[in-house]
Amino acid sequence: MTHRLITALLALAVAATLFAHGGEEHITGVVKAIAADSVTVETLKHETVMVLFTPKMEVTKSKVAAKITDLKVGDRVVIHAMKNKDGKYEAHEVAWGAAPAATTAAH
Repeated sequence: MTHRLITALLALAVAATLFAHGGEEHITGVVKAIAADSVTVETLKHETVMVLFTPKMEVTKSKVAAKITDLKVGDRVVIHAMKNKDGKYEAHEVAWGAAPAATTAAH
């Protein structure tokens, strides 16, 4: 009985997460290439994913509104996207932060 309850609660939590994001997927990783209409990301699982830009997508850098042209190869990015009818990802939200500060070793 406890096993069923835990399974049901986990299923509910997953459903709530999907509902909260409208079924969007999170694509997190490092920008490998940028084109006029898309970005290619190497995910944390070392998969390469291309995401199409959309006219209504929100773009933020360090939680401040930005332009997609501010995005650079090497930036760590989080993209909320959905697959379109052709099975390609379309971005609804693109976010990245400032590059981490460089660390130097003391001599």
